[in-house]
Amino acid sequence: MVVSWVYRFIDNCRVKKNFRKLGSITVEERNRAEISLIKIAQRESFTGPQDKRLQKLQILEDENGLFRIKTRLSLKDDLKNFKFPIVLPSEHSMVEKLVRWKHCSLGHAGVQIVMTNLREEFWILKYRKTVRKVVKNCVICKRFDARSIETPTAPLPVDRLRAASVFEIIGVDFAGPLYLKGNQKSWIVIYTCAVFRAIHLELTTSLTAESFLQSFRRYVARRGRPSVVYSDNGTNLVGANNLIKRINWETVAKYSTVNKIDWKFIPPSAPWWGGFWERLVGMVKRIIRKVLGQTS
Repeated sequence: MVVSWVYRFIDNCRVKKNFRKLGSITVEERNRAEISLIKIAQRESFTGPQDKRLQKLQILEDENGLFRIKTRLSLKDDLKNFKFPIVLPSEHSMVEKLVRWKHCSLGHAGVQIVMTNLREEFWILKYRKTVRKVVKNCVICKRFDARSIETPTAPLPVDRLRAASVFEIIGVDFAGPLYLKGNQKSWIVIYTCAVFRAIHLELTTSLTAESFLQSFRRYVARRGRPSVVYSDNGTNLVGANNLIKRINWETVAKYSTVNKIDWKFIPPSAPWWGGFWERLVGMVKRIIRKVLGQTS
């Protein structure tokens, strides 16, 4: 566009004021500027039609002095640029800007799409390498194609690996709410085994510590009492842990083989520490959503 304005300024300087061109740049003026830039790129890169890099190509020179390549489509009833594309060097600033403009105008398309669109008018030496270099250096494409940093996977904790009975080491979490008839809310208490990944579901209608202890008692009656319990820092779970701490476990141990429950909380605002039960919470939610749908 700048070259078009320069040519108009030169032309207006050569004629009288009444014959000067005004207004927007016309198509003819843009084509004239484009031909001039292409001619400059060819003259700076090639010594002529007999250049060593052009020997294997069927080169012809048109009426504007541009080097074109003769293709097998020369008898086709089509545009001249399509039948005889203009030959361009691979390493030239004008060619780089042309490829970048086409890449941006096509919505930051990939290498193959840019090549296909440019090939309708131009034949660039080392075509794919040239286009790939420009696309690779595009800042916007770099930002969207950047890969996230991959951290090495940490080893599993001992409680996930040691030989233990089913539901001896568990993780606890809540899922929901579910809406019952009468708009009553309920929640699912999920108990999952840390070693064998088995799950046990209980239903509760409240999030209080007392309601959770009732579901925990039902779970123990069915699956047995765990030795280690993992959970997040929910107030109901913390309250249940405080109530369990009040039990005199030394007196209980004298008359039975029951050992104290070791309740472990993950760090606050770090749900990824409870990944082995959070993953199963998502699976249970998805299955329930498929089965129940919008029903109450």
